[in-house]
Amino acid sequence: MTRYLGLPLTVRSHPRAKRVLVKLVPGRGLEVVVPKRFDTAQVPAILEDKRPWIERTRAQLEARGADLSGRTPEPPGTIRFTACDREYAVAYADRPGRVTLSENASRLMVAGPAEDAEGRLEVLRRFTARKAREFLLPRLESQSARTGLSYAALRVRRQRTRWGSCSARGTISVNAKLLFLPVELADHLLLHELCHTRHLNHSPAYWALVASFEPDWQRLEKELTRGYVHVPEWFL
Repeated sequence: MTRYLGLPLTVRSHPRAKRVLVKLVPGRGLEVVVPKRFDTAQVPAILEDKRPWIERTRAQLEARGADLSGRTPEPPGTIRFTACDREYAVAYADRPGRVTLSENASRLMVAGPAEDAEGRLEVLRRFTARKAREFLLPRLESQSARTGLSYAALRVRRQRTRWGSCSARGTISVNAKLLFLPVELADHLLLHELCHTRHLNHSPAYWALVASFEPDWQRLEKELTRGYVHVPEWFL
C-alpha cells in the first residue's frame, strides 16, 4: 500500500471532479480525488504543498479519537440508528460462500466466511442504506407538506463526506449516515435540501427561507459540520 507521512494513500479519479481534492478519511487514511485523465505524477508535489494542512488536520482528527491507519474496522455487535431510535443486535455465523444478512425483528444474522471482515461490513452498510431510505422518505414527505416545498425524488447514497445535495431538477440526495445522527440534525438536513429546491445557492435569500422554517438553523448547521462524531467507524 502506498503511504504518505505514514498514512495509507489512495489516489482515485472521478468523472465529475473539476479539481484535485485531498481528504483525510477516518478508517481509510489519506485520499486524493483527481479529475479524469489527470496526470497522477503531479500528486506527490500536491501532497507536499498540502503537507501543513494534512499534518494539522491529522492531529485534530486523532485528538478526537479517529483511526487513520486504514485497517478494516471490526464488525459491530450492535448497531444503533439514533435518528429513528432503533437498535439491532448483530450475530455472526462462520459459513462458506458469499456473505448474507437476515433480519428478524431487532436481531441481524450475518453469515459468511469469518475471514471476510470487509464482506460482513459491506452487507451491514447496504442494510443501513435501505433502512435510511425507509426512515428518511416519510420524514422528507412530512417536511415537504409542512413547508410547501416540493421535490422530484429522493436518493439515499453512501457518500463519504457530503451530507446531502439537491439537483436543479429537484432530486434530493442524502447520506445514509444521517441515520446515526440525532433526529433534529437529520430533519434539519432534509429541510436544508428542500430549501435548495427554491434557491440552488447559499445566498441571503436562501438562508432567509431556511430561517423562516427553522429559527434555530445556525446552531443546527454548526452541529451538522461536526456530525461525523456520531457515525461509527465501520460506516465511515
